[in-house]
Amino acid sequence: MKGASFRRRWHQLRARLRALAAGRLRVGSTAYRRRLQEEIRHYEGLLPEAAAAALMEPAPPVWEELQRRAAGLIRDRTGMDLIGNVAARLNERTGARMVSLGSGAGGLELAVARQSPTAEILCLDINPAALERGRRAAAAEGLPLAFKEADLNRVELEPAAFDVVFCHASLHHVLELERLLGQIARALRPGGVLIAVDVITRNGYRMWPETKRVAAAVFATLPDRYRLNHTAYLPEKRVDVRIWDGDTRSAGMECLRSEAVLPLLRRHFQTVWFVPYFSLCRRFFDTMYGPNYDLARPLDRAILEWIWQLDCHLLTTGRLPPETFFGVFRNRDG
Repeated sequence: MKGASFRRRWHQLRARLRALAAGRLRVGSTAYRRRLQEEIRHYEGLLPEAAAAALMEPAPPVWEELQRRAAGLIRDRTGMDLIGNVAARLNERTGARMVSLGSGAGGLELAVARQSPTAEILCLDINPAALERGRRAAAAEGLPLAFKEADLNRVELEPAAFDVVFCHASLHHVLELERLLGQIARALRPGGVLIAVDVITRNGYRMWPETKRVAAAVFATLPDRYRLNHTAYLPEKRVDVRIWDGDTRSAGMECLRSEAVLPLLRRHFQTVWFVPYFSLCRRFFDTMYGPNYDLARPLDRAILEWIWQLDCHLLTTGRLPPETFFGVFRNRDG
């Protein structure tokens, strides 16, 4: 028992030391190259061949339900869902161009292309295997998408070349955020927009303190079967006594500077639309705890509804900050 306790403390200390090292990470360093490879391997593992046709990371049904609800929030506020917002901008002129930064295999980008058949869409990502999957899928449908390997910390975007820059869950992986946002501003044509969906937790995917207090209180009320953690202790699964709030900066590029995403966007650009969501829901229903829920069971559905309604109330009243947002931004001089 003492040995297990020592090992646990040792692993916690090592994780904290690696997180501190992440704060000193430099583009081009050996540690940075190692992190990129960890990132590539991680996302290749999330998209097995069985899910390749969808070109999207698999998610538990409860998370897909929440994504539908989030799409409803975006539609209620802007009149269109995410894909509709992107496609509408591209359909304003013939031959419009879009670049997607951190596209992965391009599942969302193909959906845009189906609604904007005359647009040119360039997909950039660090993962060559994901890009090849997207390339094959686009060719099979005859859609005009191009796929190119690029590191978003070093990418050079063509000036005044794009009507839309699309960033879906990619900015929180970027170390050199200021540089990338400068590239985006330079790349937008007059009247062009940046459309982004992203994670804005504390760095390392940690909860904001006020969110953690509420999430911990809710989590403590749940039976054990809802507290089984499917991702944090792989290959094991464990029942958590407390809601998980680890620091992802110890490996890969996940949420290295997620705290800075929204402040920097607001500094560099003018906000056209901003729709916040998921202050609590992300913590209970994503791939970590989400597989514990079967929406055919009345209690599971009731818990989902309770946390969703509480989430919406606390966000609307400003008592909790969002962990996710949809936004449309334009250059301050455009």
